[in-house]
Amino acid sequence: MKGISPVIASVLLIAFTIAVAALYSGWITSFTKRTTEEVGERSEKRVTCTYGGIALDDVKYNQTAGNLTEGFVENTDIIDLGNIDFEIFYTNGTREKSDQNMTLEPGERKPFTIVNTSNYDKIRVITNCSNVNDEISFNDVITIT
Repeated sequence: MKGISPVIASVLLIAFTIAVAALYSGWITSFTKRTTEEVGERSEKRVTCTYGGIALDDVKYNQTAGNLTEGFVENTDIIDLGNIDFEIFYTNGTREKSDQNMTLEPGERKPFTIVNTSNYDKIRVITNCSNVNDEISFNDVITIT
């Protein structure tokens, strides 16, 4: 019984290795390009968001008007902020999101109202920039009876 010659076996092994490398090189190239673009976009957003700031101001809890919490939210920095919503953290450990879908230009201040917010511990305002938020505890809110 004869086998294939060592030269032919070496050529076949080298050809197989080159074919596999060619298949993976296309995938690696597209994967690297896609990942680089995603990281670049995320980095750009993070750098942009470092110029963002938001603040809650003049927040009042009104028991007589049906458990309303009212106040102002202000963009305190130099970039536009969007998707501004509120999270209410209750004393029983639960959390509720109040979708306001507000946008604020730099320096802009807008009123907000959240209905039925009794027994809460704190309120947090969140934005399209994950590192731009503010919160106020119930103890710092003026109560109107």
